Formats: sequence, structure tokens, C-alpha cells
Amino acid sequence: MVTLEQFMELSTFFNKGVKKYQLETKTILQNLTHYVWSDDKREKVVVASFDEFNQIQLFYLKPFITYPKTDQQFTENKYIMPIRGEWFAFWGGTNEFVNYHYVYENQRYAYDLVKVQDGQSYQNSQIRNENFYAFDEDIIAPADGKIVKVVDGIKDNVPGEMDEHNPAGNYVMIEHANNEFSMIAHFKQDSILVKIGEIVTEGQLIGKCGNSGNSSEPHIHFQVMDSPDIVYGKSIRILFKDGNEPIQGDTIS
Repeated sequence: MVTLEQFMELSTFFNKGVKKYQLETKTILQNLTHYVWSDDKREKVVVASFDEFNQIQLFYLKPFITYPKTDQQFTENKYIMPIRGEWFAFWGGTNEFVNYHYVYENQRYAYDLVKVQDGQSYQNSQIRNENFYAFDEDIIAPADGKIVKVVDGIKDNVPGEMDEHNPAGNYVMIEHANNEFSMIAHFKQDSILVKIGEIVTEGQLIGKCGNSGNSSEPHIHFQVMDSPDIVYGKSIRILFKDGNEPIQGDTIS
């Protein structure tokens, strides 16, 4: 927390050398409108979120740090999103302001996907997983491959609570050609339909979306890595079959 005077001093210093800011992204979800502006050199970022009453709910200034070397390295295989129907990219993209995973090498190009209707990911209230549109939705294999890891049996969280001891919750790891490994996390407890060693085909049903692990609401986490090690493996930017590359705020299907 800083005083108004301290904020004025900090922001004046931050703005030195900046000629202008331009809008990078605008995302609307859960009654919040989230803006990211970058300066003309793309070295500094201003982030703000406003509620429906135009009150500021989040605001910060930060250097714009990117990793251009890994940003240019794509998967050799082409993938589909592991979903059916329309979903919403809550996190995704090649900077930390649209994708909080980006600062972590082991999940830099991951996606977090939710289902949305009329700008909300739930109906009625947020107290039950069943009220969230993503909960119990089908999750499918993003490409042909072999199941190499399965974790199941972890309880789904009460929405708003998180299980930091089991970050991925219930998850599936699939080995694909060219030594690439996809990981899908936060499955519903006891919903995973595949076993280690099983061969799966693109589009095959492998389980249901849940709210297990380090997850505050039902969603899925999807990424591709160069190793089955979820701690030390490196995330790879995903090449999609349809030629698109969703970022935060995009509706995908």
C-alpha cells in the first residue's frame, strides 16, 4: 500500500521516457473489464481492472518482460484444444499480463480454459462446483499418443478454496511423436477414463472437467512440454491444427 503522494512520485518516475501507451488487450469476465496498456517501446505496462460501477479493482505498473527465444519455438506436432463446444481462454498468450503462467518456464505457454455464458462462468452462485458451466464437461485427447501418467482420486475443491499440496490435482500426461508431452490438469475426481500405457487418438474422451488441485473454480489447464517432468520440463508454444493461437479473452471451440 502506498499513499497518493507516493503513488504520484512512483508513477512519474515510471513514466519517464514514455511518449504514449497503447491498448494491448481488453478482456471482460465476471463483471470485470481488464485492460493492459504498453508503452511505445513495449518496455513498460499499465494494468487495470474495473468493475461494473467503474471502480478500480486492480491496478499495477510493471516492466514488460518477454522471452523472445522460446516465443519462437513451436511444437513439431499440431494439436487441437482438449475440449468440445465453446470455451473461453481465461489465461493464454506470450506475456505475463494475459497469461500468468508465462514467467514460469515449465508452464510458460499453458492455457487455462473456462466455459462462459453472458460474461459469467457460473449461474446462480459460486458456492457449488455444479453451478459452473465447465464442471463435468467432456475433456478429450489433443492429439494421438500414449498415456504415460495418470493421477486421479483427488477431491474437487469447494469453489474459492485451493489445494496447494497437489497443484495439478487430477491430471493426465500423454506422450506424442517428436518427444512432446501434453498435460491436462484439474480433472473431476474419479472421472479419468484412461490408464497408463493406453494408446489414445485425437478427440477421444479421456475424462471430465473438475476443480481439483491449485484451482479456485472448475477449469482445465492445458500445456505441451519437452518432458513428462511437470517440475523441470520446459513448456513449448503450441502449434494448433486450425492455424489459430488463442490468447486471453478469446472464445475457442
